[in-house]
Amino acid sequence: MSASTSIVIPVHNNAALTRACLDAVLADLGPDREAIVVDDASSDTTPELLDGYGDRVRRLIHSRNGGYARACNGGAALAGGEWLVFLNNDTVPRLGWLDALERHAREHSAAAVGAKLLYPNGAVQHAGVAIGQDGYPHNLYAGMPAEHPAVNRSRPLQAVTGACLLVERAAFERVGGFDTGFVNSLEDVDLCLRLGEAGGEVRYCHEAVVTHMESASRGRRDRFQRSVALYRERWRDRVRRDDVSIYVEDGLLEFEYADSYPLRLSVSPRLATVAGGGRGEEVEGLLEAYARQVSDLLGEVVRLTAASGGELGPARDRHATPFADTVTGFDRRDFVREASRLEGMVEGLQQRLEAGTGPVAGAPPQPEFTANDQLGYRRLVEQVRDVVAREVPVGAAVLVVSRGDRELVDLGPRVAAHFPQDPAGGYLGHHPGDSADAIVRLEELRVAGAEYLVLPATSSWWLEHYAGFAAHLGRRYAATEAEACTIFELGSSLDEGALREVAG
Repeated sequence: MSASTSIVIPVHNNAALTRACLDAVLADLGPDREAIVVDDASSDTTPELLDGYGDRVRRLIHSRNGGYARACNGGAALAGGEWLVFLNNDTVPRLGWLDALERHAREHSAAAVGAKLLYPNGAVQHAGVAIGQDGYPHNLYAGMPAEHPAVNRSRPLQAVTGACLLVERAAFERVGGFDTGFVNSLEDVDLCLRLGEAGGEVRYCHEAVVTHMESASRGRRDRFQRSVALYRERWRDRVRRDDVSIYVEDGLLEFEYADSYPLRLSVSPRLATVAGGGRGEEVEGLLEAYARQVSDLLGEVVRLTAASGGELGPARDRHATPFADTVTGFDRRDFVREASRLEGMVEGLQQRLEAGTGPVAGAPPQPEFTANDQLGYRRLVEQVRDVVAREVPVGAAVLVVSRGDRELVDLGPRVAAHFPQDPAGGYLGHHPGDSADAIVRLEELRVAGAEYLVLPATSSWWLEHYAGFAAHLGRRYAATEAEACTIFELGSSLDEGALREVAG
């Protein structure tokens, strides 16, 4: 079958989501285009659903669930289009989305183009991908209102998300398609980076708009760290860390240069909170906590709604910002009200699922909907604090393996700090290069007075990735293990002479 554009939709269960996606796609398909659904070993009513679409949808059936990359590669091999569009089944494209993607790709001779993705409440989920100063990819402007000028600026970027991704077929084949070493995480970023390395341009198109349930269709937690480790090994030290330059370009971050230091920075409250001293830091921290709570609760509402087969409730005004703006930025009272409203929705949806009022009465919710990663992380932070309170004396100096999360080093009446850390005691900004680097950094801090090392469950991959570091800890330090974290009592096993030997 000949087609100019082939839309490849990988699915694994969640037939209700697939129906909504396909109905939107087929209503705006147009001539010389085709829709291909790759059924990645679904065990629900997906086969019967696809039967109902007849020859309007081409199908590829996998007997084994091999993940997003394998499913997309299989659909691409079956496709006849010069353009391949990979589309998650937890999306609902808006009219004109595909025309916008094709037009943008042709006008800019792009190898890949990503769309503007919105949460069901109209807030931004993705306006492209930026590489942070930590070397990892981050969705641009997630949580911002869809009307913000920074969101509505099409541009070249290093990467965009695969939830809705148009790729030139020839470019896709030149780089070998998606790497199946990544499983349901970071395949899209890796593909984009390889396309760019091969000389192709990756772009974000704000005119192509898609509503996205964000990971409501596939579980990610079990394989996420494996994909992160592969990304870290392949790309982290090679990619251009471009987020700051993007924020400057968009006018959200400004620098003023006087004759002498310090510089003066102006930061939009839409973009960031600023750590500092005194009452201002407390207020900024409270604002940040409200924003994260709202974001996490919204994610849980989306997942639980998809699990229960229900609706999100009364639609908000799509042209209204989620929270009222004031001259100084946000109305904090609106943050509190929004968090409370969403918390109530989460509680109601959880009760509904527990009562068996989802798609199949009496059936348990699907595993990927039983917990939200971010809400689970908040609970983990509390559990880590509880374990530390039991096991670590008040006033002790504690190191916490983190990626700069201030909540993790808020351990009450204990002197807590990030590990690894920079000379000023803040988060270093990246993980150690190898086990030897990790050992030296730890021992330097131990000699300087650190008494305990806390390894949260979210960082347990350290013990596998840094095998030499894990062996060092195991040989020298007593450990207290709990579900939320492992605590190592650093003691006095090495003196400064031994430290120099390790470093050498």
